[in-house]
Amino acid sequence: MSNTKCAMITGGSRHIGQGIAIALAEYGYDIAITYATSLDGAKETQRQIEELGRRCFIYEAHLEQPEIPEKVINQARADLGRLDVMICNAGKDVRSSVLTATTEDLDYLYANNLRNYFLCVGAAARHMVNDKTEGSIIMITSVRGQLPHPDDFYYGGIKAAMDRACKSMALDLSAYNIRVNCIAPGAIWKSGRDGEIPSTPFLRESIPLHRSGYVRDIGEAAAFLAGERSAYITGITLLVDGGLALPGLLEQHDAIPWDYPQRKGKTHKQAMDMLKKSQEAQLEQARQTEFEDSKIKQKICPKCGDRLTAFVKDGETWVSCDNYYCRWEKCTGETAEQK
Repeated sequence: MSNTKCAMITGGSRHIGQGIAIALAEYGYDIAITYATSLDGAKETQRQIEELGRRCFIYEAHLEQPEIPEKVINQARADLGRLDVMICNAGKDVRSSVLTATTEDLDYLYANNLRNYFLCVGAAARHMVNDKTEGSIIMITSVRGQLPHPDDFYYGGIKAAMDRACKSMALDLSAYNIRVNCIAPGAIWKSGRDGEIPSTPFLRESIPLHRSGYVRDIGEAAAFLAGERSAYITGITLLVDGGLALPGLLEQHDAIPWDYPQRKGKTHKQAMDMLKKSQEAQLEQARQTEFEDSKIKQKICPKCGDRLTAFVKDGETWVSCDNYYCRWEKCTGETAEQK
């Protein structure tokens, strides 16, 4: 096994993930990254890392699919030859009010932002245990896990769940001297260190250090938690937010306009549309049930009009259409004794 330490970063094709990958390469790590859609971004990350004289493997990986995290981490371990650092960064950000959240929204965020992370942590940890590597696992969460925001109950709640899960993971893996920590970025500007950061009331009034963060700020934090300088740190969430989450700041109403009319109006309309749709569906279901019940009393199939025959299944009375091509059936809700 080579003495060069190796790190894997999910979502390494852009923004924070790209910044972390390049920073670790500068500190001497060989790198593996995943991307979901931006092959060009992944190749740019690879180019910059290879210019530093380090190896970089790139993998297309849709980590919301439950079988993918383990497969891609197994491949990265095989290509790198070892795995010292696992950084879970890939995820999706979808904001919605509790008034308008749908099942699809919740499932999407769960698969992309929580299950993805936990499966990656488990797969990487198994390799570290098997290789007797005293490694470091880092999950990128968010200041939103610490600080409530509107339209953020689920995304922020998932990030808070990661912060809490990190503590139990740290205990689980402490027997192997594997450390688990989180980094919670605040407002991170997408440009590099030399990019111009816009000046806004939010930055001036709500961030004590009066600026947005750079991806390099997160990269340096990740390098610290990955390496020997943090050898006695595990189970923490490191806020890299310029002080954004310090208590009391969000009471400054002028800096954070909670109740701006555009958001409230749009959310209200969407919520009322959802309520109306739900009520109409329930009303239609009630009408259908009433229609079916009336036909059952007449022993007529509500679907095709043929005759119904009663039978008993698991102690309950059912009716079934005699038409072979229809075969509609329904439980009447009566027990065989009642019948």
